[in-house]
Amino acid sequence: MYTLVFDIETIPTDEGNLTDEELECLYRRAEDEEKEQRIRNMMALWAPTAHIVSVGLLIYEKNFAKVLYLSQEDSQEEEDMEGYRVKLTSYSIKEGIESAERKLLSDFWDVVGHQSIGTLVSFNGRSFDSPFLMLRSLLLDVKVSRNLIGNRYRYDDHIDLMDLLSFHGIGRPYSLDFLCRRLGFSSPKDFMKGEEVKDRFRNGAYSDIAIYNFYDVVAIGKLYGRLKRTMGEAFGLEA
Repeated sequence: MYTLVFDIETIPTDEGNLTDEELECLYRRAEDEEKEQRIRNMMALWAPTAHIVSVGLLIYEKNFAKVLYLSQEDSQEEEDMEGYRVKLTSYSIKEGIESAERKLLSDFWDVVGHQSIGTLVSFNGRSFDSPFLMLRSLLLDVKVSRNLIGNRYRYDDHIDLMDLLSFHGIGRPYSLDFLCRRLGFSSPKDFMKGEEVKDRFRNGAYSDIAIYNFYDVVAIGKLYGRLKRTMGEAFGLEA
């Protein structure tokens, strides 16, 4: 059984894709333009008002990564990056972003539902990535192959490193960027920042988002490796 590290990148939908009634639901509690803008800035974090534009996957034991991402063209390529073999698969948005997103999600569920995949590893995945992936699948009518949320206290199912390293809320949660810098790992933020994803997508820099997503899963994988070496036995993780 393999350990699968996963992470997603999202962008807000165009407000033109929402009906007047849906916009009313979103902004009904916005008392002024500042609060309306705050809601608009949050739309990429809510599955009903956003799109998944990239999913990064890393098989921890094999140094093999796969990135599924939206682009202008369908393509597949493999290359070596940072000591990992990386398969990059893109889905064309020419027939619509949601059509491409469905294909991406379908392939994602094929991977995570495979019998060889055991423990899932994420960073804030239980609070963000997992419900987002499952809700987008619901909205786009894509069959889900696995409950990504899992049991918070079962470390053979889904280990959310952000949650675990805050000791399930007893301590302070730290960002992945901060932990990488304190541990001497390369931070994904050295390549680009999450808030740049929307503009890079709109400017057609799709591969930048895919590479950034790859760096995210690599960083999460390194953090998981350090956790296993230092605290794995205490948490009952297999060596």
